[in-house]
Amino acid sequence: MENNAWVEVDLGKFEANVRGIQTRIGDRAEMCAVMKADACGHGIALLVPTLVALGVSSIGIASNDEARQVRQAGFTGRLLRVRAATLAEIEDGLPYGLEEIVGNLDYARHIDALVHRYRRVARVHLELNSGGMSRNGFDLDSQPERGKCLAAAALPHLRVVGIMTHFPVQEVSDVERGLARFRDESAWLIASASMVRSQIQLHCANSFTTLEVRAAHLDMVRTGAILFGCLPAYPDFQPIASLKSRVASVNAYAAGNTVAYDRTLCLSRDSRLANIPVGYADGYRRALSNRGQALIRGRVYPVVGRVTMNTLMVDVTESPDILPGDEVVLFGTQGGSRIDVASIEAAAGTIYPDLCVGWGNSVTRVAVPANH
Repeated sequence: MENNAWVEVDLGKFEANVRGIQTRIGDRAEMCAVMKADACGHGIALLVPTLVALGVSSIGIASNDEARQVRQAGFTGRLLRVRAATLAEIEDGLPYGLEEIVGNLDYARHIDALVHRYRRVARVHLELNSGGMSRNGFDLDSQPERGKCLAAAALPHLRVVGIMTHFPVQEVSDVERGLARFRDESAWLIASASMVRSQIQLHCANSFTTLEVRAAHLDMVRTGAILFGCLPAYPDFQPIASLKSRVASVNAYAAGNTVAYDRTLCLSRDSRLANIPVGYADGYRRALSNRGQALIRGRVYPVVGRVTMNTLMVDVTESPDILPGDEVVLFGTQGGSRIDVASIEAAAGTIYPDLCVGWGNSVTRVAVPANH
């Protein structure tokens, strides 16, 4: 049954992107495929089987529901939650064998007490603020904070399996400064806490850092956006999704009429407007009003007027052959034409992941097989 809108997810392109990262890092580092936010809106359940087939041994998630879907899809490897979790989440997530991130002593003590009640030991990664995110992580600039970090590492029901940081800027020099600090601070922590280096996984590299700063690969890289083709600066890693709909109706309006709410566009000529049953409820942003584009029959047409909750309008005056039922591509390829990541980011004034995570439950995800 066809919905008003759907996202086609190209498994062949996803496989190529994963292989591309595996080739870049070689055998030196493990890859953690970050599938948070329902695989950045692409549908986590569709993609995990490809990761399993390619031998990916670690997956990053954010929610317990994502952990459940990953396990149900047959993944038996390591699951790292890539954000701080509430204690209720940690408790409910125990059946999935999650590794949690710990960034302060009070939080560590709460987790220690929680898992002790279940007679368990939690596998944790200590996060340091070396990269400068100041979101979660021990800031080892002060001696008291260093003492707290050592106290967290010594808690009896926490097993430290990793030390990590995260970088806030896609800039090589900034990453290199953060990396140098992380090397120093992680080395101090390992020595001061009498950890065995071979049992501790050091990791700091996101997608940008993985591609641009080889020295930051360390023991593991955490790649997410690049696997979905979300970074337009790297065309070798193609976007795996196309957002599609169909023309619901085509209507003729005389010059002088205004289109949609707020009268933001007045028709300067007699026009034919295609009514597309997609709106901001489906994740097509209101910011794309009078700025977005649509592909119909391989040609680019402008989105006109306000994008409303369930409808947007496209000016197809130049093409009298467009009919109800014609396929509409709002992002992706059709024939030899494409609405690409860079253009939709520029039109919406935001980054592509911010757009694709907004594709709601009303938008069906459809897998396109790798051999199509």
